[in-house]
Amino acid sequence: MRFVSVASLDDLRHLERFRGGVLVLKHSPRCSISQAAHHRVQKWMESQSAGQVGLINVLTERELSRQLAAEWSVEHESPQVLWQNADGSVHHTSHFGITAEWLNSLN
Repeated sequence: MRFVSVASLDDLRHLERFRGGVLVLKHSPRCSISQAAHHRVQKWMESQSAGQVGLINVLTERELSRQLAAEWSVEHESPQVLWQNADGSVHHTSHFGITAEWLNSLN
C-alpha cells in the first residue's frame, strides 16, 4: 500500500480500492497528534499488500476536506481516517482512534 496525495473529489475516484472501498487520511503536518496518526497508518500499511490510501493535507486542501465531509456526511476532524465502503456507507475515526486494529476491522 502507499499514500497518494488527493487534491480533488475526482482524485478519490481513481484510487486503488482497499477491501472494495476508498480509504482516506485527512492530516495536518503541523499537528503532533496528526503526525502520530500518520505514522500509525504508515506502519499499518507496511503489512497490507494492495490498495492506496488517499492523503489529504488539511492545510493546503481545506476546501476539499470540507467538501469530503459534506459529501460523505461526516463531521470534519483532523487527523481523521474515512473509509467509504462499496455500498456507500462511511466508517470513520479520528485522533487516537486511528489504530491498526480499527483499520483491520474494516470489511
